[in-house]
Amino acid sequence: MAPRDDTSPRRPVSRRAFLQGFSALSIGLALSAACGQQSAAPAKPTAPAQAAAPAAATAPVAAKPTEAAKPAAEAKPAAEAPKKGGTIRVGLYVEAVTMDPHLSGSKIDRQIYHNMYEPLVVLDNKLQIQPGLAESWSYADPKTLIFKLRQGVKFHDGTDFDAEAVKFNFERMQNPDTKSLRTGEIANVQNAEVVDTYTVKLNLKRPDAALLATLTDRAGMIISPAAVQKYGPDIQRNPVGTGPFQYVEWVKDDHLALKRFDGYWDRIGGPYLDGIRYRTIPDDTVKLQSLIGGELDVMDYLAPRDVAPVKANSSLVEVDVPSLADFGYTMNTTKPPFDNKALRLAVSYGIDREAIVKGVWLGVGAVANGPIPPSSWAYDTSIAPIKRDIAKSKQFLAEAGKPDGFTFTVIGNNTPIVVQEMEAMKAQLAEAGIIMEVQLVDPARLQAEQNAKTYEMHNSQWSGRPDPDGNTFQFYKTQTGSGSNTSGFSNPKADELLDKTREVSDQAERKKLYSEFIKILLDESPRLFVIHPVEPKAFSPKVQAYDPVPDGMMRFKNVWLK
Repeated sequence: MAPRDDTSPRRPVSRRAFLQGFSALSIGLALSAACGQQSAAPAKPTAPAQAAAPAAATAPVAAKPTEAAKPAAEAKPAAEAPKKGGTIRVGLYVEAVTMDPHLSGSKIDRQIYHNMYEPLVVLDNKLQIQPGLAESWSYADPKTLIFKLRQGVKFHDGTDFDAEAVKFNFERMQNPDTKSLRTGEIANVQNAEVVDTYTVKLNLKRPDAALLATLTDRAGMIISPAAVQKYGPDIQRNPVGTGPFQYVEWVKDDHLALKRFDGYWDRIGGPYLDGIRYRTIPDDTVKLQSLIGGELDVMDYLAPRDVAPVKANSSLVEVDVPSLADFGYTMNTTKPPFDNKALRLAVSYGIDREAIVKGVWLGVGAVANGPIPPSSWAYDTSIAPIKRDIAKSKQFLAEAGKPDGFTFTVIGNNTPIVVQEMEAMKAQLAEAGIIMEVQLVDPARLQAEQNAKTYEMHNSQWSGRPDPDGNTFQFYKTQTGSGSNTSGFSNPKADELLDKTREVSDQAERKKLYSEFIKILLDESPRLFVIHPVEPKAFSPKVQAYDPVPDGMMRFKNVWLK
């Protein structure tokens, strides 16, 4: 049990004060994700042959503290400045896997990476792309992306960040011997070329409008070449980045610790914290009790059942972080019964998504109308989610030659909310004469059946990506080999639209293409789109200036403890 870092009496701090770093648009995004409304669209991405305009400051400035509303006659006290010191204690729901971003396939790893590593470009809380390790970028032509890099940046081991380091990282991801999970994400990059010490050129195989967004995460994070050469495979336990915090230790099944990097290049704002201590607590109830008891300062995720009680608890702060996620069920279109489109539609119209979001998820999310969430600029409010219609479901059964219904099996992980969701679906489909048999499997079995396409339907929870390409292309583009298209879905018109979404740089045009594509998906129904969940997080009121980015990753550079 970790000791508390602040032994002074705990007094409630206004929620408004807590959310110093939470802009009005962030609040709007959270509400839109919860209510299924369209969020404000960010500015268009940089078009070919245009330079990306750097932000006014190189990093977010910590917002000035505010207080809860007071009577007009009462004078406002002076704003409190951020304070240095303290270690923030974060509860995670599963153990991290690796500290090498090139090898990572875990969402939890990313929670740590965004404090220890830095990507070439970063996301803000409006999902706009901003300068990161690259000060600016431009397209010399649609297949040539040039980055101007920051000068004076040091890795945690004291070595210099420069164009050679960027080139090294891209070559490492592309090297088959590395077995990098980022290879597919940068598949359109032919090579990285050093122009000069602080300029690097990415030569692309074809235009790729989604690449910049991809580089805001693991594919764009730069590891110290000297550390990779020193530690080899052991870099997974000896990570060296350029971020505001550096690695200290990782005690398996206990904690992972970072400390403030005093040589950090960005002098605007933090880092204010002395360090970050991550603890793995799989049990939601135990984790929440640890937060209430003062043993944690942050919970990475609140179960839907806990959201309302935490909101009502004046000694805690709950934040609904808008999500990019797409949760639902994938049907195998390559074998019976779901190689028959009519049977897929019979199931789709037999499901009551609104009832599931309300009854199972307790309203913590939005009913899905496709793979793109309400927090995305590409979300189309004019496309309605499929509503339950038993008459239509039976009509499709008759069309498929199964007027009396049919039986199929769904496989899914044995987690409480997935089990509850599948049982609700089973009861709904039974009213249409469709028998859904539920089979609970471990993650390894689920992954194996997806890859081999031996399943009939499987539960799928995708955490989402900042560009809609990350929620669409890899899952629905016709694939001849292995890949993420586990449904086996193949449609020439859909393929054409997905290719165009990468070739076109204008955001408004891309949105139209995605809308056309989603209409095809709803008509073909290779997947049951159920919910875009909000990602609720819980905090001690000591935590100040947390800025929720809709990818759900917790960035602590400007956070401080009251």
